[in-house]
Amino acid sequence: MTEMTKIRIAESSDQKEWIRMRKRLWPECATERHTLEMDLILASQGFVLVAELSKSHLVGFAEISIRRDHVEGTRKSPAPYLEGWYVDANYRGKGIGKALIRTAEGLSLEKGFIELASDTEVQNQSSIEIHKQIGFREVGRSVHFVKSL
Repeated sequence: MTEMTKIRIAESSDQKEWIRMRKRLWPECATERHTLEMDLILASQGFVLVAELSKSHLVGFAEISIRRDHVEGTRKSPAPYLEGWYVDANYRGKGIGKALIRTAEGLSLEKGFIELASDTEVQNQSSIEIHKQIGFREVGRSVHFVKSL
């Protein structure tokens, strides 16, 4: 990680940068949906971490919700869940993503949790490998369905 990068809890003033990065991670998602999901994460008693180079320049985030429903492979419920994890392309490979996760682990432990869960798309091999490199273990694969009524 670069010496100037700071990992911290997101503040309301980070909203513009947070949504910018979310749009890069999930470009197919409408702005209204991003806003809804951001509100849900904050309402879930979860937390959002940001990687900050300067006050107006964020380069990454990790969104952690607290899921109270079944979380595949976990031993306890509720469980903290890594909903989104992103580092701007120019800053990847510098340990920022790992620092975000390590900070999320620490905060989760402080809150009394014993595990951190996550997921990724089945075809996203690079994300699967990165998860494994930082200590996640794969606990299952699934295909989800929705039927309009």
